[in-house]
Amino acid sequence: MAMLDLEEVLREAREQAELYKASRKHKQEIFAADYKTEAGATLLIRQFLNREQWSFEEQVSTPDGNRIDFLVDTFDNRLGKYVMFGIECKRQISEHYEHGCNATVLADYLEQAAAYSRSLGVPVFIGPVQTNRSPSSAYLGGPHVDSLRALNIFGGRFNVGTMNFSNNQHTPEFFILRGATFWDTINGFNPKRLNMVTSTGSKKQRTDL
Repeated sequence: MAMLDLEEVLREAREQAELYKASRKHKQEIFAADYKTEAGATLLIRQFLNREQWSFEEQVSTPDGNRIDFLVDTFDNRLGKYVMFGIECKRQISEHYEHGCNATVLADYLEQAAAYSRSLGVPVFIGPVQTNRSPSSAYLGGPHVDSLRALNIFGGRFNVGTMNFSNNQHTPEFFILRGATFWDTINGFNPKRLNMVTSTGSKKQRTDL
């Protein structure tokens, strides 16, 4: 009898594990649906920029002959100044999508965005990144960091950050640059991050946008 009970418990555990696995896969597919194509990811960014009523252009030529997907040049009433930055759209950057945060792929994106930033003289954000994180958890350092945190930490030194769409209800959208928010839904633009890294040698330098 005890043996039959154990087999029944094990069978139910296996069934629950399979159900969980299937449910998790289905959830990932739903979460990542709008990130699977570049057209879908572009639409997400465009809708967001229109909602925030930020002035922007699409497919803007850079001085070195390339094209960046979005160039935002908008006036912020709270700070009383213009804010300019670029967004390079990439598909499938999602924590819910298999291989959606591949470190090698993100490194390629960083290299491309850094070139755009140098050419335009503004920060460039890679996105849309789909995440469960809050802004502060997106750039935590330490001896062990995942690919997204590494992109935020190291990319910031090249004036590259990330544009994030989060499941976090308090801050559903936020931009990260150099270990802080560049913009979030609660505080708006962060004046301490409205600048560019212009360091030479070991001397840290920042130049206002």
